[in-house]
Amino acid sequence: MVRFFNREHDLSILEDIYASPSSSLIVLYGRRRVGKTELSKEFIKNKKSIYLFIETKPEKFLLEDLENSLEKVIGVKPRLDDWDDFFNQIFKIPEKIVIVFDEFQNFTKVNPDFFSKFQKYWDVHHRETKHMFIVIGSYVGMMKKIFQGSKEPMFGRATLLFNLKPFTFADSFKFLNGFLDISVEEAMKTYFMLGGVPKYLLLAGEFGAPDAMDTFKKLFPHTRMLMEEARNILVLEFGSEHKGYFSILEAISSGRAIPSEIADYTGIAANTVSKYLHELLYDYEMIKKEEPIINARARSSRYFLNDNFFNFWFRFIYKNYGTFEIDPQMGEELVKKDINAYFGLAFEGVAKELLIYLNKKDALPFRFLNIGRWWDKNTEIDLIAFDDKNRNAIFCEVKWKHLTRQEAEHIVNGLKEKAEKVKGNWNEHYCLIAKKIEGKDQLDFLAFDIEDIGLEL
Repeated sequence: MVRFFNREHDLSILEDIYASPSSSLIVLYGRRRVGKTELSKEFIKNKKSIYLFIETKPEKFLLEDLENSLEKVIGVKPRLDDWDDFFNQIFKIPEKIVIVFDEFQNFTKVNPDFFSKFQKYWDVHHRETKHMFIVIGSYVGMMKKIFQGSKEPMFGRATLLFNLKPFTFADSFKFLNGFLDISVEEAMKTYFMLGGVPKYLLLAGEFGAPDAMDTFKKLFPHTRMLMEEARNILVLEFGSEHKGYFSILEAISSGRAIPSEIADYTGIAANTVSKYLHELLYDYEMIKKEEPIINARARSSRYFLNDNFFNFWFRFIYKNYGTFEIDPQMGEELVKKDINAYFGLAFEGVAKELLIYLNKKDALPFRFLNIGRWWDKNTEIDLIAFDDKNRNAIFCEVKWKHLTRQEAEHIVNGLKEKAEKVKGNWNEHYCLIAKKIEGKDQLDFLAFDIEDIGLEL
């Protein structure tokens, strides 16, 4: 049995809301396997609470479950013939209780009228009670529609829409270290493939190995534990249109970052690509849209996947699925052939995490307020961290390589030339983050490698 891990900040948010004398309605959503249920169960420990998992079964059975839960709270077993009975009972309870509805979106199948019923009782009674409702959902698009759709009964009722995110690399490394004697580099590779999703990290800890590629083989082609995972999750999320979304996500994972490239790669019409991108960005929150962090030009946006696991799955598993079916060893070879290029791109995320951490510790030449990628025509800089007010900037290159001191100096000389193209009079500092940098302590610029990341994070 694995103990509850981390999530102190997320718990503190819920505790702050719970401490309020007012009633509240928290919408806790996020991708599957990220730990929403575990967070809610940890939060309601030692609190008067009711937890109900909304299975797609006749509602009379759900009401029977609630009768049993209410008996533990009020001391007698009530009779609940319908949802009116439930809400009338709940709002009669004077002391504060927490009511958790897990997989809340399943009410669309159990009883679509439930949302109107909930809205009616919430509007009438929430000002006179202290109760805290937490509704949990894994279908991100559907949960956002229920609470943000202007024509939906629950529109505008949520106190907080809380998107629970996967772990950072730092937390993922600590988690894996609880199971495996794993190096920082191998933990990083595992994180690049599985993301910071607690369920997948748990599988890596229980069934994987200190070598990331061995973990890949065990969880994907050998046991197939995660071969179908992304498909199973996203077919449920996207429904009958999933093939179009899958094509877009495959294109982005393969490095097609602008709409015209995505349209060429997929063969989907440009206006349809725009529709899919808008929905993936705003409705499903599966991708992010970035612009050059300084002096962005019109129509210079690029799209990237938010989630390491989905990025890895679309780039290596989905694209080569037929090969894995026919000849798993050949599929593994295709992954090995391109995996370092993928690791190099994913490493930029950890480099950004490191700089943000050092910034909070005041361990950099100045305190920056913004950080992100920069590009213009054929020139790209992996990260620029800057303070616009005082015109201070750190220009940073990120390399998934072992570098000699001479190679490191050569890269930074090239970085200095690229930095000249970034408009504005900046007080310039230069930074290099790589797998390994020989003689880094003798360099006249900021230099960090995996050893530093392990010590700092």
